[in-house]
Amino acid sequence: MSYATLAELKAAATIADTVDDTDIQRALDAATAWIDHYTGRTFSPIDATASARYFMPYDVDRLDVPDLASVSALDIDSQGDETFATTVDPMYIDLYPLHLMPGMGGYTQIRLKPTTPPDSAFIVGEQVRVTAVWGFGAVPAAVSQACILVANRWFTRLSVPFSVWEAPQTGELTTLGAHDQDVINLLAAYLTPSGAGGAGSATWVLV
Repeated sequence: MSYATLAELKAAATIADTVDDTDIQRALDAATAWIDHYTGRTFSPIDATASARYFMPYDVDRLDVPDLASVSALDIDSQGDETFATTVDPMYIDLYPLHLMPGMGGYTQIRLKPTTPPDSAFIVGEQVRVTAVWGFGAVPAAVSQACILVANRWFTRLSVPFSVWEAPQTGELTTLGAHDQDVINLLAAYLTPSGAGGAGSATWVLV
């Protein structure tokens, strides 16, 4: 499902007819996929139940993960045989960012506290099994607005050959820029290191 509805885009762009609905929806779907790629996350609803996923850590005290709301179990394959023999006590786990409300989605990192016993540290190169309630939650208004802007740009692009756009109010011609600063600003708060717009490359691998 796209991060903005067909009706929302048509209202924003004052489109009254249904002639181009298929093209508009395709633009919304493409914009949603681009936002996922750019931010490095999926703004999906929070799962109803917990499930296990498997990761390869790149550090001994932190693990980057997709969005989650809570962690019910954290197990390390400390023997390298996929038995996940080491269980980390929840008292040694912190979820980041810290400013989020417990039970809400959007946590993207699991950190072990400094008091964590050495035998419960992550082992670089050995899998970690995370049993969690996954998901982000409600789509933020900024993400919906970014989706509308990107989708409208791509829908309009069909009638803008050579990337030259004419302002309907003044008739002036301009070339479409490679980046939309408004979209970049709207999504800035939701970037993760694994996204194309983030500060670095992907640091978690789902195995």
